[in-house]
Amino acid sequence: MRLAVLISLFLFASATHAEPEKSSNNVTRTGPYLGVQPGMIDRAPGKVKLRSKGAIRLVSWVGFQMTTPGGRVFIQTTEPPAYDIVPSEPNEVVLELTNSRLHSRNESRPLDTTGFPTVVESVAAKQRKGNKTRVTIKLRQIVGYDLKQEGNYLFLDFRPPIRPIRVEKKTPKVD
Repeated sequence: MRLAVLISLFLFASATHAEPEKSSNNVTRTGPYLGVQPGMIDRAPGKVKLRSKGAIRLVSWVGFQMTTPGGRVFIQTTEPPAYDIVPSEPNEVVLELTNSRLHSRNESRPLDTTGFPTVVESVAAKQRKGNKTRVTIKLRQIVGYDLKQEGNYLFLDFRPPIRPIRVEKKTPKVD
C-alpha cells in the first residue's frame, strides 16, 4: 500500500514538474493542465483579472475535476453567482445563471469528459437572451449531487457511479 502511494506521488510530482513544451501555435505549456484549479490557481495563465460589467457577472471559467469518484463540475464567475436549477432530462443537470454573460467564446466550448471514469459525460455553457447563461451537464448514469457555492465558484460534486464506467480510448486524429 505504501509503495503504491509513493509511486503515485512520484508520478504526480514528475508530471507537474515537466519540462516546458512548445506546441504548434507557439504557446509554452509547462504542465499537464494550465486552466483554473479552485483553491490553487484562480486564473489561467495569460488571462487578465476580470471585473463584472455593472450588474452583469462574467462567467470566466467552466471546468471539470476528478476530485470525487463521480466527478466535479465547477463554474467561476466575477462575483458570487445567482442561479436557478432548471427542470431537464433525468440524465442532465441544468443551471441557469442570472445577470451573467460568458466572458469569451472559450467558456462556451463543450467539455467532453468521456475519457474519465466518472458519471459526467459532458458540460456545455451557452449564452441565452436576457443576460442568462445556461450550463448543461450530461450524465452517463443518474446519480445525486451536492451543489455548493463558495465565493465566486459554484461546485457540483457528483456521487459515485452505480455501475462501473467503461472508458473508451479515443485515437487521436492525424492530419
